[in-house]
Amino acid sequence: MALDGARDALQEMLEQRWWLIALRGVAGILFGIICFANPAVAGLSLILLFAVFSVVDGVLGLFSAIGQARQGERWVWLAIEAVASIAIGVLMLTMQGFALAFLFIFITVKAILGGILLTIAAFKLDAEHGRGLLLGAGLISLLFGIVLILAPLTGAKILIWWIGAWSLLFGALLLALGFKLRSVAKRLAAR
Repeated sequence: MALDGARDALQEMLEQRWWLIALRGVAGILFGIICFANPAVAGLSLILLFAVFSVVDGVLGLFSAIGQARQGERWVWLAIEAVASIAIGVLMLTMQGFALAFLFIFITVKAILGGILLTIAAFKLDAEHGRGLLLGAGLISLLFGIVLILAPLTGAKILIWWIGAWSLLFGALLLALGFKLRSVAKRLAAR
């Protein structure tokens, strides 16, 4: 019974803040396009781009978590993922001299941590509110992190393409989830 109440509250919160999820998706898609369109430029500016992407993604996730907390609902997993994303982005911006050496580790940790936390959050949604899309975004991130662990010696261009592919898929799933939630909210408002 309490679980159903928490699930209903989460779904209601997501219906109201669908646009934050959609913006996270757009940020991911744009970052992925840059990685594929010009890998050389993306490689040179990857630290800055990924740091900014992580901070923007984290800030938008944090706004979602704060909105849910204000309603007295569960928000911890979303907030942990958002704060981790912001922290990784800030570390990359402030430690640029070391960032290139640690870029691989930072991206791997963000992908795995974000994947685990988003997968956990997905099980708090019902199918109508996009459980499958959020689960897909979480699993894509987790899979990407595992691939980076299993193939650490890939070339820079391939790594940039992997990052771009992950970012595109992650972004597309979040964008689809955002618009699915918008559709559900409109349908419920019309009742």
